[in-house]
Amino acid sequence: MPASTKPAPTRTVVLLRPSEKKRLEKLAARDSVSSGEILRRGIHAYEEHAAAAEQKTLATLLHEMNEALDGALTSIRSARSEIRENLDKIQQMRKSVA
Repeated sequence: MPASTKPAPTRTVVLLRPSEKKRLEKLAARDSVSSGEILRRGIHAYEEHAAAAEQKTLATLLHEMNEALDGALTSIRSARSEIRENLDKIQQMRKSVA
């Protein structure tokens, strides 16, 4: 008999309200699977939803960061332009004094 590569399932006790147990049993009957399978599917769906929500949050943060960087670049370019103008004025003042 070949050794299984999957670890043996473990038994877990889950406390549910009567209404939740009824919903779980209805879902299992509807899909012709066990209550445990419905719970496993719920765990996977939760993980997928959490990952999707995290991706959405990261995309929003990246967008906001890019907008902030664009604003910072605009400010830096404006400051460099003003510095160049002031340096030109200083140079002209030095020439007129000399």
